[in-house]
Amino acid sequence: MEKKQFFSNTHPQLFKEVWQALKKGKKKNHPYWNYMVKSIEAHKEFIPFLEGKQKTLPLASPEPFLHLTLHTVVEELLDKNELSEVGYFYTIQKKRGLSHHEIVHMLGAILTTQLFTIFKEQKFDLGLYKQILKEYAHYPPEIFWEKIEEG
Repeated sequence: MEKKQFFSNTHPQLFKEVWQALKKGKKKNHPYWNYMVKSIEAHKEFIPFLEGKQKTLPLASPEPFLHLTLHTVVEELLDKNELSEVGYFYTIQKKRGLSHHEIVHMLGAILTTQLFTIFKEQKFDLGLYKQILKEYAHYPPEIFWEKIEEG
């Protein structure tokens, strides 16, 4: 899998630009356009942030731009299919009857746990990430979320 500096390409202003273009029916030439559009469409509750109309969050709400960014990363992982373990996880959870959006959140949660490891250890353990994807794919949602909370 090619190493990319994704987070530097998806900042709040870029999401705002994507939203403004969408409202006008325009499409921008950006490599992450479709993934960002899917993320925004999945979370219309963040539109007030994209329009600058809302600046504060209710308690326990996710940070909108981080949440949209994680959605975008997961959508790209699913689309590119460079890690078969991501597709494996998705297929098993889909067979359980989960929606695309629920599975994206689950994959985002796994990715988030890995981000904390990256910050702490300054490296990404691809083998561990693949192992977690394969193992957690077999958990029903209630057990999956318990495992995520446990770390």
